Amino acid sequence: MARWNKEDIPHKGWKYIGIEDLGEDVYPGEEIRYEQCEMCGNEKIRYVHILTHPEFDGELRVGCDCASKMINDYVNPREHERNYRNRTNRRMNFLRQEWTRKPETGNYTLRYRGERITIMKSKFGPGWGVMFHNESRWEYNGRKIRDLETAKLVAFEMFDELRE
Repeated sequence: MARWNKEDIPHKGWKYIGIEDLGEDVYPGEEIRYEQCEMCGNEKIRYVHILTHPEFDGELRVGCDCASKMINDYVNPREHERNYRNRTNRRMNFLRQEWTRKPETGNYTLRYRGERITIMKSKFGPGWGVMFHNESRWEYNGRKIRDLETAKLVAFEMFDELRE
């Protein structure tokens, strides 16, 4: 799959479109589906940098090192990836927190960095909801929240959005 030796593909002058964390929307217990760098062939890339070029049809999905070379920027791709890695660490730390279950309501609450987050079971059948900052969410990635672990992921998303 290595394209660095190919003459029909530009090596410089690429435009940075963005980055994707392949593990971001993975449910607890699911495996992350890694990708292979479309430029050098390196396998097991979790943080995929997306690039375009006016002389190339479509996009290339590459690793950090190839992205840096192709856009001639050795700072921003690493910074984007560092931000994603930090977010992943924040999520893991958040998910380790001890939630308190209120027996009278069945709700779970968490005091985290001065904020209060509540997770509750739906009164209208199976499902869970997350309450935080006068907002409630009952879905994750377009699906009903069906378990407590997914509700905790939603709680993290809501908390982390507030931090940004």
